[in-house]
Amino acid sequence: MTFGYESFFEISLILIVASFAIPISRKASVVDIPILIFLGILLGPVTGIISHGFLIYLMTQFGGVGLGMLGIVIILYYESHSINFRIIRREFMRIAMLDTLGVVITTIVSAFLFSFVTGAPLIIGFLFGAAIAPTDPASLIPLFRNISMKEEVSGTLVGESIFNDPISIILIALGISIVAPSSNYVPVFQMLSQHISLILTSVLFFLIEISIPALIGILVGFSVIYLNRVMKFDNLLFAFTLGILILEFTLLEVAGLTPFPAVIATGAIIGNFTDKSLFWQREESFQQSLSFLARAIIFFALGSILIASQVETYFYIGIILAAGVLFFARPIAVFASLLVSDIVPQRFKMNNRIKSFIALVGPRGVVSIVVSLIPYTIGLENNIPSLIMWGPLIYVATSFVVIISIVVQTIYFPYVSRKLVGIELK
Repeated sequence: MTFGYESFFEISLILIVASFAIPISRKASVVDIPILIFLGILLGPVTGIISHGFLIYLMTQFGGVGLGMLGIVIILYYESHSINFRIIRREFMRIAMLDTLGVVITTIVSAFLFSFVTGAPLIIGFLFGAAIAPTDPASLIPLFRNISMKEEVSGTLVGESIFNDPISIILIALGISIVAPSSNYVPVFQMLSQHISLILTSVLFFLIEISIPALIGILVGFSVIYLNRVMKFDNLLFAFTLGILILEFTLLEVAGLTPFPAVIATGAIIGNFTDKSLFWQREESFQQSLSFLARAIIFFALGSILIASQVETYFYIGIILAAGVLFFARPIAVFASLLVSDIVPQRFKMNNRIKSFIALVGPRGVVSIVVSLIPYTIGLENNIPSLIMWGPLIYVATSFVVIISIVVQTIYFPYVSRKLVGIELK
């Protein structure tokens, strides 16, 4: 697909219409994400002004990787600025269990649920489960802005949402390698699997995909801080960090490694170890605006990318799967993960009410939207019949989970916070 006047018209329309989400949300006293989704649905499946084919291309193939992936990089980099190392260190076991065991359990339970409801092969259900497993910091953090809550609770939820994206993407890669072993989506996994068993390959692949990018990200973060002290980039500091971020993403993608642990590590180092001078404040403000723009485009696209006939066909399936993920798979994963983490004595004790709160709060968002499109795209590129057949259902069902989780949890968040944890309005 090539860009023409129609494509630029659609891009301009996305940016202009998405901008109305902020003033509308302020007047309605709700977060802007449901507004963005609604506007997307209005211009996509309802009126057909934004074409489905253009959005698929824009989100998954633009620039070779898709605007969705680049948007995730920008969002994760900015959100990781706010990582509190003190809380992460104190709640490390809980966050680690939620981000590993919790994501795996959510994926597996959701896989069985998807296969049972739709009749799809279990490996297709696994791809769906991996897509909807991670919670979303861009959807979660705004929920905490108007309340005061124990930082151990909010820190655990935010820490989980920031660090569980790479695990989900790795699981997607694992599923793709099984369904489409001939694709080039996971070259590192394919190389390892030729020499060792599948289980050992999966474990080694997981360790490589997390540790190597994270170490690179830490090195890049401190290097950026040092270079700025020597060179004084001043007003072009935002350009330098954005360029480094895109370079980091590109090189790791070319190397066949997931860039997200590196992006998170770089953002966390820069967010915690800079001198907070005027230019660093401007850099953070720029990245915040860029993050809001990426989030607006992605959530708008979530609504627009749906097709009216798909919504009608899969409406009840989508609602059943959303309810199953939010109120069955998520609670099982949270209680199991926190039970394991409590084997190690914790400074802050979490009772069952707090655990229930964590289980009920976990909106899905940006990463789920983007990675849910990958199976269908891989299917088209490699002519994989099962992915071509089930791919649309994966991203439509994921869209239902994301939309319902954001809308429903935005509505009941203050209530469950007050009843289960005890909060004070700011």
